[in-house]
Amino acid sequence: MNKTLKNKLLEVMKKFSDAKILVVGDVILDEYLWGMANRLSPEAPVPILEVKRKTYLLGGAANVANNIAAMGAKAILAGVIGDDLYSGVTLDLLKKNRIDTEFIIKDKTRPTTVKTRLIAQNNKHLARVDNESLDLINDDITKQIYENIEKIIKDIDLIILSDYNISVLSAKLIKDIVKLANCNDKTVIIDPKGSDFAKYTGGDVIVPNMDEALIATKSQRTKPVQKIAEALRKYADKVIITRSSNGVYYYDGADEIYLPSASTEVIDETGAGGSFVAFLGLGLVGSQGNYNEAIALANYAAAAAVRKVGTFAIKPIQLKEIIDIAYNNANQAGTK
Repeated sequence: MNKTLKNKLLEVMKKFSDAKILVVGDVILDEYLWGMANRLSPEAPVPILEVKRKTYLLGGAANVANNIAAMGAKAILAGVIGDDLYSGVTLDLLKKNRIDTEFIIKDKTRPTTVKTRLIAQNNKHLARVDNESLDLINDDITKQIYENIEKIIKDIDLIILSDYNISVLSAKLIKDIVKLANCNDKTVIIDPKGSDFAKYTGGDVIVPNMDEALIATKSQRTKPVQKIAEALRKYADKVIITRSSNGVYYYDGADEIYLPSASTEVIDETGAGGSFVAFLGLGLVGSQGNYNEAIALANYAAAAAVRKVGTFAIKPIQLKEIIDIAYNNANQAGTK
C-alpha cells in the first residue's frame, strides 16, 4: 500500500457517518458458553463443560448491521425474530449498538435463531447447538418486509442482502427487492448461501467465499478464479470472491482486482464475511462507487474481524490500526 491509497482510505472512512444502509436477512443471536472441560461424562464419551460465563453477540444479518453502526453510519435492519426470551436479548443488543430495529418483526410461530457455542479453555470449540426454524417466513411477513423497504427506499444509500439460508430471503422477496432497488437506482450487495444462486439474479454485486463459489458453479478448486467469477456473472454484474488466506478477487467482465490477504493474525473466522460486506457497502457509499477503495477497506476490515473470537463489530481505531500495519509492512518490504 502506498501513501496515496492510505490517505484515500482514511478520507473515505471520514464519510462513513453520512451513510445510511439497509440490511435485510437472517437475524442470528450467537450465544457463547465459556468454561473448563477437564473430565468426560459418565453417560457418554463426551467432555463435560463446566460453564463459568455466558456471552451474547449479534450474528448473521445483525452482525453486518452492527459493523455498519459501529463506524458511525445509520444501520437499518429488516428481519424476523421469535417472541421468546432470546428475542428480548437480541433486541436489547441491537438497541445497545444503535441499530435501527423499526423493521424487526416478531413471529410467534418460530423461535429466535440462536447458535450456541460451547468453548473450553484455550478457546477450544467443543460443540455448537443451533435452535432455529428453516421454514420460510409466511407470505404476510414477507409482504410486510417488502412494504417496509418501500417506505424508506428513497432515503437509503445502499442495500445489503445477508442470506444465511435460514428463513427470510425467499426467491420472490429477493426478486422484488432487487426490482425495487433498480427502479430507485440503489445498489444491492448480496452475501449468498446455498448451492443455487439463481434466486440472486439481478443483484449488482455478489460476494461468495471460495467454497460457496465452487459449489454454486460446480467447479473444481483447480479451476482459474477468473473462470469461476465469469460463471457467477449471470447472477450479478460484479463478482467478489473472498478467498481466506489467498485474499480477494474482483471481476466485472472487464476489470479484475487481486488483493492479498491483509490478515496478520487469525484467531476465529466467524463473522468475517459479514464484516467484509458491511465495509464493502460503507466503502462504496463513502467513495461514491470506487470499487478499488471499497474492496481494500473491506479486505482490511475482514483482517481485523478474524483477530477476535466470534462476531466482532470493528471500530474506526481498529480499522486504522490494520491499515497502518499494511502500510508499514509495504514500506519495509520496499526498503529491502
